[in-house]
Amino acid sequence: MRLPPLVYLLGLVSFLMDVASEMVYPLLPLFLSGLGAGPGVIGLVEGVAEATASLFKVVGGRVSDRLGRRRPLLLLGYGLPALFRPILALAQSPWQVLLYRFLDRTGKGLRTAPRDALIAESVPREALGRAYGLHRGLDTLGATLGPLLAFLLLPWVGVRGVFWLSAVPALLAASLLLALREPPRPQRVLPPLRLSRMDRGYRRFLLVSGLFALALSSNAFVLLRLKGLGLEERAVTLAYTLYNLLYALLSYPLGGLADRVGLRRVVALGYGLYALVYLGFALAPSAPFGVAFLLLYALYSAAFEGASRAYLATLVPAEERASAIGLYHTLTGLLLLPASLLFGLLWQALGPRAAFGTGAGLALLALLLFLVDGGKRAAYPG
Repeated sequence: MRLPPLVYLLGLVSFLMDVASEMVYPLLPLFLSGLGAGPGVIGLVEGVAEATASLFKVVGGRVSDRLGRRRPLLLLGYGLPALFRPILALAQSPWQVLLYRFLDRTGKGLRTAPRDALIAESVPREALGRAYGLHRGLDTLGATLGPLLAFLLLPWVGVRGVFWLSAVPALLAASLLLALREPPRPQRVLPPLRLSRMDRGYRRFLLVSGLFALALSSNAFVLLRLKGLGLEERAVTLAYTLYNLLYALLSYPLGGLADRVGLRRVVALGYGLYALVYLGFALAPSAPFGVAFLLLYALYSAAFEGASRAYLATLVPAEERASAIGLYHTLTGLLLLPASLLFGLLWQALGPRAAFGTGAGLALLALLLFLVDGGKRAAYPG
């Protein structure tokens, strides 16, 4: 079964927007430092940015469900980061960068749930894995290309020039959405969003996902571990680029595998792979072992990211799909802050083995909780 053109369109939009975002993101700490910002201010900027994205995901989903339309939220969510690029390119102080990051992440928050809901609504359930796998693959491919473009352009146009040029793929992404067509749906008067009204299977998955989110940490710690194992900085950068490329290439075929063997099985496999990878990072004796586990980490990302989104879409009714997806992303996104803080404190106090070992243990607990009572859930058609 071929995927509908809409899935490819949304994948291409995400590819272009990730190219634009990742052209900027690696340069921001250096840019802020050049404006006089210290580590505390840089941390504040990024903390506000990620919290904003997480909080607005449930807002975007709920508004989309009430409107009965996804396209307006997508236009707003992709348009804001494109239109406000000049704030960043012309910034003369850290608070202007903070303003840009706030608007940029607001856009990301508003678009995530409506986009994921639209993908689920455009394909039958038996193709959900491939649809989300394709989208995640194109998204990650953009994240791989963006830093490479910034690296190539930086000697010629400087940091601000890269910021200006990043507006080109961002505007292209927003412009492509003008071609998006969705079936008309009536506006709805929805009751307040309460977990008690949600399906039991969704609530259990939310609980499992919350526990698993505490096992997650910033990829910066993974790269720091590789460096600690003896990998040079340039080699660390190359290894991370390889991780992103492998993630992008494997997402679609592993999405197809999830459709064939079952979304739930691949989600469980993802939890298990994550536990194995983090245990590997805890025990790795040298850099080659660390790189091997980084490549296994790419396999986890490619398998889990698409399959978990597809599985989530089967747990919620169509009339509140974007709301439920947004709530999921908001919860897991907000928990990443305490997760990274916990990981960092464990690393500082007890070393990397304790930090990665704790992450592996929490992931294993999430897997066990996911497997318990797994057959007694309700599912909705894709």
